[in-house]
Amino acid sequence: FLTHSPFHDFTVSIVNKEHYITTRVPDFNISDEMYHIKICVPSKVTLLAQTPWQNKQMPMAYVKEYGKGRVAYLANGHDLRAWKNPEFQKLLIRSIAWSTGAEKAVKKVWCGILGFGGMASGHARWITGTEGLELVAVCDISPERIEAAKHTCPGLKGYFTDIEDMLVMDGLDLVVVVLPHNLHAPMALKCLEAGKHVIVEKPFCITVDEADSMINKAREKNVMLSVFHNRRWDTDYRIIMDLIDRGVIGEVFHIECFIGGYGHPGFGWRSNKEVSGGIIYDWGAHFLDWILNIIRSEVKQVMGNFQKKIWYSVTNEDHGQVYILFENGVTADLMVSNMAASKRPQWRILGTKGSIEADWTDEIHVISYAFGVKQDYKVKFEQVKDRWAGYYRNIADHLLMGEELIVKPEEARTVIAVIEAAQKSSELGMSVPLQ
Repeated sequence: FLTHSPFHDFTVSIVNKEHYITTRVPDFNISDEMYHIKICVPSKVTLLAQTPWQNKQMPMAYVKEYGKGRVAYLANGHDLRAWKNPEFQKLLIRSIAWSTGAEKAVKKVWCGILGFGGMASGHARWITGTEGLELVAVCDISPERIEAAKHTCPGLKGYFTDIEDMLVMDGLDLVVVVLPHNLHAPMALKCLEAGKHVIVEKPFCITVDEADSMINKAREKNVMLSVFHNRRWDTDYRIIMDLIDRGVIGEVFHIECFIGGYGHPGFGWRSNKEVSGGIIYDWGAHFLDWILNIIRSEVKQVMGNFQKKIWYSVTNEDHGQVYILFENGVTADLMVSNMAASKRPQWRILGTKGSIEADWTDEIHVISYAFGVKQDYKVKFEQVKDRWAGYYRNIADHLLMGEELIVKPEEARTVIAVIEAAQKSSELGMSVPLQ
């Protein structure tokens, strides 16, 4: 140890991506004091992470063998704010496991994709880009899509047009279900019954009964079940969560969300209510997942309003609105519409000390009275490239290292329960409790 610099922001760069402690950990920004150290005998240590400091690289993490034991050194963790950083938390927990010899054996999780439509190539890219995961198979009933898969994902161990053939493939561990909404539950149940871990594209399914069937089957078979709520990794959402967590707008008491406009929704399957579930199930599932993660309280009552007024050439509703009352008194209002000639912002979040507003741009408008004087400013940001790969890093960390699953099926079930309650409410003309 040489000295330490004052509290400031800096970037920790991972230089060894193969070690147990740092595998799948991206470079990350952290706010902390920086402890300066000098490695006296570099040949006896394995450097894991570093940061640039005054024209040189300062070690941030290293490991070494020491007699019959092991030593893991982390230079971060000297300020409480650093301990809240999820990447630092991951390094710390893994360092303890490695130092005590409790690390889990690392292997590959063999993955298959069921359905090679519009989102499948993205899933293929995120899987192949994640250390510890390997894409080995694709299944689609369309021979044309299988040919497309062979072009996009060459050299896989199997290309199938029958799910039963893929499920008996030797070594297959996990199946990603990338199909229209009404097929999520029946196909996921087939995969779970075969003892496979399953990821389902959002939305989880269409009904709560379907959600319960999948959750129960996963428990019975002792396999993982998760839903691709990838937009938890969106930069704007993460900034909004950080602003709220830091108390910049005080205690949140109301949220409004909107997506839509005025125009025909098109003739794809997403406009077919029997297949899609309805207007709320697509983007609405993302918004509800966001809202439920911001307001950590049980849902008390749901009111829905669905209208069919203009676009009779498709079966989805033209307009859907979901109102939520939480047990802690917070309210939320989600609108998804294809007949809203006048729009409202994507986000409007009201707190006891200010507000947050965002509208599909690269900036977030903040008004805050949290520090005794009005502050009115905009937070500029850039979306992190390939940010949704973070979902798959967590899947690998969960399956290979026993780390906590971020998107749990029970959370995705609540999204479906809110939508189903909103539809029931709209039919009854009154608010209803959550199932």
